[in-house]
Amino acid sequence: MDFSIYTLELLSALAAVPILIFLALWLGRVLSRRTGVALRLRFKICAMALAAYVPLQFYQWFMGVRLAALMTHSGAGEVRVEGAPAPIKPVLFPDWILQGLLAIGIVFGALLAVGLVRRYFWDGWFERTQETKAPRFISDIGGVFIVGVAVLVVAKLVFRFDLSVLQLGSTVSVAVIGFASQDLLGNLLSGMALQIGSPFKPGDWLMLDGRRLQVLEVNWRATRMRSPDNVLVEVPNKTIAGGMITNLSAPTRERATSFVVGIEYGADPERVKACLKSAAVRVVGVLTEPPPKAVLKDFGDFAVHYELSFWVAAEEVLVDISDAVKSNVWNDLAKAGFEMPNPPRAIYVEKAAARSSDPVRQSQTG
Repeated sequence: MDFSIYTLELLSALAAVPILIFLALWLGRVLSRRTGVALRLRFKICAMALAAYVPLQFYQWFMGVRLAALMTHSGAGEVRVEGAPAPIKPVLFPDWILQGLLAIGIVFGALLAVGLVRRYFWDGWFERTQETKAPRFISDIGGVFIVGVAVLVVAKLVFRFDLSVLQLGSTVSVAVIGFASQDLLGNLLSGMALQIGSPFKPGDWLMLDGRRLQVLEVNWRATRMRSPDNVLVEVPNKTIAGGMITNLSAPTRERATSFVVGIEYGADPERVKACLKSAAVRVVGVLTEPPPKAVLKDFGDFAVHYELSFWVAAEEVLVDISDAVKSNVWNDLAKAGFEMPNPPRAIYVEKAAARSSDPVRQSQTG
């Protein structure tokens, strides 16, 4: 086989590398424009690594086939004449170069797949069909799985590592790791259970330990929420999943509330209820459907108790609207001449008698 043929084939393989890189990058730019997805650096690295690997690997394989054919035709046991020139061997690339290019292509291809799955599945199909934002940490778990599989493929099939050593002591390792990270695993599994069960979603208001908190996100360890005064609160997922969940924003975002007012016994019940309903209807933000409702709830010791209930559009406006309704109730009842009596209190003052056994007093009187 002539040396010039080797040189021509080597130059052809090397020349194919920049051509394939250019075509891959051009194709990626076209797809990015049509789909609106920025492929970014991970695609460029993956494309360049595979574009370099394919022609070089093909050249390596083709040279191997030619050398095998040459050995077959010339005869493996042929005796060479002393002083005869040795046959020219082609230039072959070290295996670590080709393995490295393939490994880079697979790993960055897995990272590219993670981005595409997140873009088209979680941020696309999932949010469109479920009508809610995709849970971030669930997509993170999927991304870790894809990258983990890619790393195992590189280690086992590309670099030919013996992975059987990973099985040695696996039982003890799993037990030690599980015991050391039981809280983390508990929060992780609880977070997955919360996402699967969907008792709440980002934006919902919860009642936890008597506090109103709005859900921001559910991550690996905790549920991140904020209080009405815009203070960040993180509650471990295990704590939420193991307790009673009160969702103030479900099944609908409309929220009902009520409060009790005590009115004097001499007031006409119908006039009082009409006054209470009128005070609620005039407040902007109180829903007309269902309309505000006032009922005579109970007969107290010193006043008749009336309950006024009404609906608002969402939990976050409840406090302000309730304040406006209560202010109207106070003013309207005063204008209508209704009194809200306080329970009478009797205060008894008893003068303690001087104790004759007090030694100090005895010494003074003596």
